[in-house]
Amino acid sequence: MKNLNKKLPFILIIMLFAPFKMHSELSAPEQMEIINKLPADQRDSILKKMERADMLQEEIDDRFENEITLIKRPDYEDLKDEEIEDECDDCIFGYDFFKYSPTTFATSSFSITPDYILGPGDKLEINMFGAEEISAESYISREGSLFVPKLGPVFLAGMTFSKATEYLENKVRRELIGVDISLTLSELRSITVYLLGEAYLPGSYTVSGLSSISNALFAAGGVNERGSLRNIQIKRSGELIATYDFYDFLTKGSVSSDVRLQDSDVIFIPFIENKVELGENFKRPHIYEFREGETLSDAIELAGGFNSNVSPNANIELSSINPDTFSREVKSLKRSSVDLSTPLTDGDFLNVSADAGIKAETITISGEVEKPGQYSILKSDTILDIITRAGGYTNNSYVEGAVFLRKSVAEAQKEGFKRSAERLEYTMIDAITQGNITNVSEYTLMPIADLVERLKREEPPGRQVVDLDMMSLKTDPYLNFRPQDGDELYIPKRPNSISVVGEVLNSATLAYNANFDANDYIEKAGGLNEAADKDKIFVVYPNGGAEIIKKSLFSSNNKLVPGTTIFVTRDPKPYDAIKITSIVTPILADLATSAAAIAAISDD
Repeated sequence: MKNLNKKLPFILIIMLFAPFKMHSELSAPEQMEIINKLPADQRDSILKKMERADMLQEEIDDRFENEITLIKRPDYEDLKDEEIEDECDDCIFGYDFFKYSPTTFATSSFSITPDYILGPGDKLEINMFGAEEISAESYISREGSLFVPKLGPVFLAGMTFSKATEYLENKVRRELIGVDISLTLSELRSITVYLLGEAYLPGSYTVSGLSSISNALFAAGGVNERGSLRNIQIKRSGELIATYDFYDFLTKGSVSSDVRLQDSDVIFIPFIENKVELGENFKRPHIYEFREGETLSDAIELAGGFNSNVSPNANIELSSINPDTFSREVKSLKRSSVDLSTPLTDGDFLNVSADAGIKAETITISGEVEKPGQYSILKSDTILDIITRAGGYTNNSYVEGAVFLRKSVAEAQKEGFKRSAERLEYTMIDAITQGNITNVSEYTLMPIADLVERLKREEPPGRQVVDLDMMSLKTDPYLNFRPQDGDELYIPKRPNSISVVGEVLNSATLAYNANFDANDYIEKAGGLNEAADKDKIFVVYPNGGAEIIKKSLFSSNNKLVPGTTIFVTRDPKPYDAIKITSIVTPILADLATSAAAIAAISDD
């Protein structure tokens, strides 16, 4: 059932795109004729959506990406990195460290330590010099002997490299007068080790003679979900010779406890016996394996300590299982008085409270304020407090045209544009695959394709309509909002112009005239062109607000304020070929508002 649940989203995707796949075979020339008339990038996007079920290109890309030095574990092959992190919520810290493994541990260049133990299969380069000069290469035989010129077989297996070198030097000096010898290891032997217990793939592995426990773990894909990373046992000739704690490497970068493997060594991975979970306000919140006898102090160290927003008087909660009642009990203590030597028990959960307002937050104010710059946001600050600290507005300021930008608003607007682009593309797919388009020409889909491309490229600034009149901020607490980290505020100079853009003969910025209405400004810009939609003309006011001009607004009684942008939209009739006028109209309005906001910022 668990595997079915994991595959269900993929099955649903295949079902969703199956109709597109059946209708999008390359054997249907009339459909490809329609698609080929789109711009290249738009055509590719449509084809990808229609053929997504095969997932071929993504698989090829992954292969090329991972080919050089790393491969993914088979069970991670079809998962993205963020999906791997969510794959096992109950796994201990370090489990996903083995999601990638080196393709090989055999390197073209290597250095050995003097304590490397020689064995059958090692290849050594022998150089004699002095009274005689001889160079040769020879393998250590299965019997453990190295053939040395002039000396014959010399038993070296089981010796360290430094001992073997010293032994041969003494032997040559005794038996070959005036001759010295040097020894170089030119090729490493391979050894066989056994990974047993809770390894991801238990079995025998052939690795380089320089391999350590960590190398063997990577070769085997690490441990499974139940496997310990802190009590890994190394057995040699039936005897336990060491216990390896992989956390020494993960949390401290120490390899001092890593053990060099020898042929026929057994690496046994036992079950995890003890786990403790640390909550959000630690530097590395996670579930950790702990060893018997470790304490709260050890657990906090594993998690990297407390975040900077945790005060010395913060509350620490320790949730433990009572072994007598088999129920959870929670102890709440002050950080300053908690006994960090308290032993951990399996299933403990450790959490700590944080202090709000500790994280540094800033807002940037520019334009017509007395002291423009970046200001810290204090816990109780409002936008009025920030403006006051910036010295207030200058005499040339135009508060009605204030441009206030917020990251979260920009993200929401960007997502909205993406959804609109997706919706239009699926509408195009439906029209193509279901045969809703007749008398197709190269111009049928071009307007929609252009609109989709613009929606994908658009980077909305995230403008939020605000009222920053000082008197209003002082008297209306709802207008005097709290700023957020990353906010930007630009106060422009008082303008003396009106902009007319869109489907007019000559987009222009015109001098403000108090006696002009919208129709007058459009006439000054050359009037509407043939593509204009006379019923969908927008005005975007200096504060970011927008509305459609009603015909009644063209009377001389309607006056526009300086800094207003008049946007004449395109007639949606070209989109009628596939009946999406109702979709396109609000999209054009959103793009007009976004364009006006960008123009307002660009006037700085």
